[in-house]
Amino acid sequence: LYHTGKEWSPPSGPEAQHHLKELCEVFDHPITPIPFTMVDVIHFKMVKVNNASEDKEDTDKEMVEANKLVVSPVTIWIRVFSESTSAMAAHNIAQDILALLKDYQITNINVDFHKSFYMCKADPQLLKPISVKNPLIDIVSLLTPTLGLHISTEARPNTQGTIALYLARGGGSEKLLGLSCHHIFIRSKEANNDYVYHSSAPCKNVLLLSNRDITDLVNSIKINIRGYSTVVKNYRKDIKGFEEREKGTNATDVREAKVAQIKIQVLLDSVEKKIDALTVLCNQLNNNWNRLQNCVLGHILCFPPISVSVSEQHLMEDWGVFKINQAKLSDGFQGNKIDLRTKLTPDQFKEKCFIPGDTNWEFTYPKDHLLPLMGIIPDNILCTSNMWDLDGEPCLLVIKNGNATSTTIGHANDVFSIVCKYFTDMSIDQTSMEWVIINYDSKSEVFLEPGNSGSVIADIHGHISEMLTGGSGRMLSSDMIYATLFWWLLEHIKLNRFSNMHLSIVTYASQHP
Repeated sequence: LYHTGKEWSPPSGPEAQHHLKELCEVFDHPITPIPFTMVDVIHFKMVKVNNASEDKEDTDKEMVEANKLVVSPVTIWIRVFSESTSAMAAHNIAQDILALLKDYQITNINVDFHKSFYMCKADPQLLKPISVKNPLIDIVSLLTPTLGLHISTEARPNTQGTIALYLARGGGSEKLLGLSCHHIFIRSKEANNDYVYHSSAPCKNVLLLSNRDITDLVNSIKINIRGYSTVVKNYRKDIKGFEEREKGTNATDVREAKVAQIKIQVLLDSVEKKIDALTVLCNQLNNNWNRLQNCVLGHILCFPPISVSVSEQHLMEDWGVFKINQAKLSDGFQGNKIDLRTKLTPDQFKEKCFIPGDTNWEFTYPKDHLLPLMGIIPDNILCTSNMWDLDGEPCLLVIKNGNATSTTIGHANDVFSIVCKYFTDMSIDQTSMEWVIINYDSKSEVFLEPGNSGSVIADIHGHISEMLTGGSGRMLSSDMIYATLFWWLLEHIKLNRFSNMHLSIVTYASQHP
């Protein structure tokens, strides 16, 4: 919409292409200590494109210059609804911002106005977490009690969200509670009111999975079964061919056919076991999980109204607590653990968590692929980089496991953003400070898609940092992800009827060593 800084013109010509850019977090800059003056504060950097040079006479110096990493000045990124702001208004606001920063002796800052919108990202017994060698590993993760569990409500069975954490009620109570976002639990047109459960009133039930989750899971299993069935047909055809060769007179060929047949038979047996396991799981889903009453995980105990600019930190309050039916979790419940399985192999995951130059620490990928969460990142070190990325820049790596994207890695920013939430009553204060996460890079999976609201975010050491509340961008996936600080959130939950709440969860394993 509008930007300051160098004049920019779109590329021209028959083969013109836009330069790809990545968002980068901001650390160690004079702008970071200034409170409550920012919207989104980021860097851009050019994405390296591995195109082979067609000019063989390029000098080494030219190649070095062409491959230099180009990083923009720090940019204040202001995102507005389409058509809601004119270029002239954006220009005037940008000049005011630059004048304000000049008072702090901060120059070489860009201000960009970008068309976008903020949106909340709301989508029988559970199974035990299983080994990565299990044929059902990619299917049953939705049905295990690790963090990232998909939830919905009876009032909104088609709206998906994510459970953030399991919490102990404390105070002598053995009740297990779940935490997620308020906006998952109510309809978009429902009044934004305080809610407290009363035993004399009907329960507001929280469901495992949504209607779409169950449908998608069943369809996924059927597709897998069809694919494996084709493989079985091909293996059986191969075995018949080997049996015919074994009837021949060439001793060498007969011997080779027997060896090959044994190998194919092992593969055939393995695939048939996968089909049997998938068929059993599909029947369980159709018979047990396709009824709402069988999907009830618990019922809502409390959620305050969604509020913005709360307390001296000016944060958003968007949370709800529900009681969990512990029998639903089965003996596979292991407490607050994040399943690290992604499309990445363990070695690829470790490579993304590599700290150049630090020989004293190495990320240890858990054998059971479950990362335990232990402790909360305190406020005084939350916005402090604890490592460097592969380009040698300071960063704070964080992970989450959410409904829509499974486990993803992102970069936390050192500067809070101001987020505007729109209410029907325009007299309500609409802005809040939120912590910002950006995607790991342009080649990795996006950190957030609709359905991830409520996901807990932690650093790669397993320290809890915040709860995901929403994101912004022009596509379904987001380029800026917003979250509420967990230390602050836990304090406010304790002030609201749960004074003894804590994270020390009693699991089945701790009761049955």
